[in-house]
Amino acid sequence: MLITPGNSTLRHGLLLAVLAALASAAGRAEAQVQSQVVTWDGTTIGVTLNTVVGADRFYNAGIYGQLATAASVEGGNIWNLHETLTKVTYEYTSPGAAGDFDIHATAVGMILAGTGPNSYQQGIAPGANLYSGAIATAWSSNPATPGDFYITDQTFYDAYNNFFTTSFTRSYGSTTITAPNNVINSSWGGSDTTGTGTYTLAIDGFARANPQTTFVASVGNAGTSNGVTGPASGYNGISVGATGDGTLGNFSVVATFSSSGPQDYYDPVHGLVSGVRAAVDLVAPGTSIAAAYYGGQTGSNQFAASDPSNGATNWYTIGAQGTSFAAPMVSGGVALLDSASYLDGLNANSRDARVIKAVLMNSATKLPGWNNGQALNAAGVVVTTQSLDWSQGAGQLNLNRAYDQYLSGTMGVPGMSGGTVAGIGWDYAALSLGGYNEYTIQGTLHAGSILDVTLDWFRDCAVPTLDAGQNLVVSNDGFANLDLEIWNASFTQLYAVSNSLYNSVQELHFLLPADGQYGLRVDYTGQMFGTPQTEPYGLAWDDSPAPEPGTLVLLAAAAATTCGIAIRRRLRGRASRL
Repeated sequence: MLITPGNSTLRHGLLLAVLAALASAAGRAEAQVQSQVVTWDGTTIGVTLNTVVGADRFYNAGIYGQLATAASVEGGNIWNLHETLTKVTYEYTSPGAAGDFDIHATAVGMILAGTGPNSYQQGIAPGANLYSGAIATAWSSNPATPGDFYITDQTFYDAYNNFFTTSFTRSYGSTTITAPNNVINSSWGGSDTTGTGTYTLAIDGFARANPQTTFVASVGNAGTSNGVTGPASGYNGISVGATGDGTLGNFSVVATFSSSGPQDYYDPVHGLVSGVRAAVDLVAPGTSIAAAYYGGQTGSNQFAASDPSNGATNWYTIGAQGTSFAAPMVSGGVALLDSASYLDGLNANSRDARVIKAVLMNSATKLPGWNNGQALNAAGVVVTTQSLDWSQGAGQLNLNRAYDQYLSGTMGVPGMSGGTVAGIGWDYAALSLGGYNEYTIQGTLHAGSILDVTLDWFRDCAVPTLDAGQNLVVSNDGFANLDLEIWNASFTQLYAVSNSLYNSVQELHFLLPADGQYGLRVDYTGQMFGTPQTEPYGLAWDDSPAPEPGTLVLLAAAAATTCGIAIRRRLRGRASRL
């Protein structure tokens, strides 16, 4: 099958001495180093994306990704000779795959978890163990689409099976653990807009069976509604769009090329329902990115006349854009959360992919124009059947706010049935059909503050297998319908409901009408299709009286990176040497 990577739209240019000046300004002891992925438009240095997405909050607490693992599964492998990527000591090439080093995988890997001799060369989670997986059997023979590649069911299955099911041993200081891989990032896509394609269902099946591993995918660069393709069109991962308007440092808008909803929905009972699903979960910077450069004539570079770097290990791609580069920022955020979980001794529930997704979505910054269709019904209740904004999902990645969301307030409620909680926190719990869990928020919440609440769960898909002919066997077994509600503390007055039928996420961004005590309810109200199962879920909530400093940074500094799933065009340019 021919698929498209998040074909980076790449422009290369010389970084000059300005980056050296930045490195000098940021230089400090290794334990305190300021990790940065920079933006550059070919003339002017821009913001550091680590700061834009709020990752400094983790670094200031000494959390860089230690003990966490992150795998980048792309058409080709990360070039591990680049000065920022020598940490990649495990590269898995599926049997039958070419295993080529690739410029796209190399750039993605650095943004996710690269680490180099200078602070500005480092990714979002520079302390994480970074692994690479390659699934392409061959690359497109069309010079117009050099980054497109072919895969087989076997090359796909072997790579994802490896990174979803293998436990990896890693160490930090005197601590050594053996645990599942924490996050898989994939910035490629096909043509599956309903989330029912073979590869999309396979990944959803792997994710449900291995919930300690969070899957992240870029939504693609079609720039249209119903444009999110598989595997991002699945339900059991985090799908990521891009922000940036081409103005250096401005990420306050969704990039015009970033794919969006409303998306079509399909299941075996309801058939095709057009334009009803919000398939984008989060957005992150996606333009003007500087990232590690690989110039070898393999993979996406197969038609290049020469390698302008002559094999140098310290060259960088400049001005890259696409949703492919937004996705590894979110994956880096996942690695930072998992690292915090290990370092702070949290239990395994904190690393469940549904909890991680709920925390990152609930802590996201709503960019100007965010709208999930909330409206008052005849009974005076705020209702959304849309759940998320069509183009920005829950909003832009805000790791500053995620730090508080994850590590303060309520960090999991004992048992699986709700309880009394602080004004901020998360929970991992489960429900059976017809049941509900209630959460009473302690203390008085105040009129005019915003109560953000996010709920997510998985679609029921079986673990994929390969038959005797090495063909993938997948299933779409069922989809629960869970609703999210905000009540008063005695659960006698309903204020707001998110009850989308077609999403595996419910979200409320609710302006509190009066001082008082409030409660949350999660309902398992129905089954879209299939046999009902006990359904685990992740829930996160935050009563925010005023915008956090990280929010202000995101809104003021907005504008940066995109390299996505379905783009087939590359801008011409040159590589640059630092």
